[in-house]
Amino acid sequence: MIYVLGIGSNLKSKYGSKIQTLKYVIRELEKCNIRILKKSYIYCSPPKYFKKAGDTFVNAALMVSSEQSPEKLIYSLKKIEKSTGRYIYKKNSSRTCDLDILLSKPHGKHIIESHKYNLIIPHPKICDRKFVLMPLIDICPNWEHFDYKQNILSLLRSSKIKDNIYRLRETL
Repeated sequence: MIYVLGIGSNLKSKYGSKIQTLKYVIRELEKCNIRILKKSYIYCSPPKYFKKAGDTFVNAALMVSSEQSPEKLIYSLKKIEKSTGRYIYKKNSSRTCDLDILLSKPHGKHIIESHKYNLIIPHPKICDRKFVLMPLIDICPNWEHFDYKQNILSLLRSSKIKDNIYRLRETL
């Protein structure tokens, strides 16, 4: 399957800075037989859903290929998050690493509810988050969103999101 992952951080980890942590995550994904096909630029933005201002977030998107089912992939992603020092899964809080499955092909809606993780693909908040849409534009602007029947570029253009986001020069 082809997946598009969101990858982000706003706290340094034992692997270094936020960006060094994201680079570590990419190496770990590859160790899990998750092949990186495309990488977006890195974007920087302030915390969106909470005011307890920690550092700004860095976010990117990855297009990957994996034989793992969505259930197994989310398990692998959560294991990598924990390896960076993320132990608390509190909504709207600072984190060393955040990995999300945003999109998948073949298309279809995947809803997985378990005692550990709830997973919906496509991710239900893609259209509300410029820090997600901007990296997606870099790697899959023409990917059609299963629910909205519009490609990612059209979703961003029709969006009214006013987030303050900028692209960094450093790459993954």
